[in-house]
Amino acid sequence: MINLLHRYIFKELLISIGISFCFFLFVLLMGETIRDLSELLTSGKLGFKLFLQLMALLIPHLAIYAIPFAVLSGILIGFGRMCADEEITAMKASGFSLYQIASSVFLIAFLGMIISAAFSLYYGPKSTLTYRSLIAQSLADNPMGFIQEKKFVKDFPGYVIYVNDRKGKELNDFWVWELNEADEVELFVRAERGELDYNVNKRALLLNLENGSIEGRTTLDTSSISASSPKILYFQSLPIVLSLDALFENLSTGPIRYKDMTLGQLMDERESLKEKEVQADGRMSEERKHLQLYIHENLSQAYSVFALSLVAIPLAIRVGRKESLINVLIALLIALLYHLLTVSMSWFDGVEGIRSDLLIWIPNILFQFLGIWLFSKAARQ
Repeated sequence: MINLLHRYIFKELLISIGISFCFFLFVLLMGETIRDLSELLTSGKLGFKLFLQLMALLIPHLAIYAIPFAVLSGILIGFGRMCADEEITAMKASGFSLYQIASSVFLIAFLGMIISAAFSLYYGPKSTLTYRSLIAQSLADNPMGFIQEKKFVKDFPGYVIYVNDRKGKELNDFWVWELNEADEVELFVRAERGELDYNVNKRALLLNLENGSIEGRTTLDTSSISASSPKILYFQSLPIVLSLDALFENLSTGPIRYKDMTLGQLMDERESLKEKEVQADGRMSEERKHLQLYIHENLSQAYSVFALSLVAIPLAIRVGRKESLINVLIALLIALLYHLLTVSMSWFDGVEGIRSDLLIWIPNILFQFLGIWLFSKAARQ
């Protein structure tokens, strides 16, 4: 009888958690895609097949944030429906305690915590590295895709580029604004035509402009151009080299940043920093503090699946609503409160004498004690 009960609860919750996970993952995926990939796709820098592959590589990284929300809202939806249909009351009337009823939920929360930790500390960093590597390779394979007609191109530091018409390597009515360090326009170059090429060794675009002019300017506006202006210089041919090094460096594949490292790499980096500290003054360095904070943030994020589940079970029983939208809104409010607490703990990062890597666990501890108190109260009813 108990096994049958657990299978029923397990199935009901898995369905609601699965639907919630797909919903939150879709929202996060669309936001990330619009921010990073849509411009590359519409500008022709990415093929549609590669675009889909890159979207798939975003899933392990975004799952880190989707899993806690999905488990929280899934429990509220699943248990809320069972409470509204008096199924929980019937289970209690049959002699089952709330602890027995909720044991399936604890198992799901524990599995969700393990999966979240795996994504956060292994699969997420791996997919992020592959994601950046594929984008870098795509841009290297199609470097001339950076220059699109009738679009202001701002990918090159210190330049704004516009071409009115492009046919392959041939450019017509080409405009270039050269910027200073304050992003203010210093020179404006306009050419009737030009030719575009790519130098593999230099990793740079080569522009050979013909029949144009160079003018000192202070704005992107071109309405004040006058043929008699003393600031204008005319040319028959002008070569311009646009380096792509800065763009490719931003997409380098090496595990430089902490979020690109797996747990094993992070721990190796931690040991390396500890050895350097021993050789120095023996005090914990700021770099190791930041590293340990990042490790604890990931572990805390994974554990939040279990901590939030403890709150969700008694809250679902108390609210007992069938409406999925209401339960999702409650889940979002709880998640927002948890996020605000986590952010407030991160404010102590860098404060002398305070272990911010340990403070990051306070939201989990608070929610866990709150969940235990609510659960024990619900079990006595």
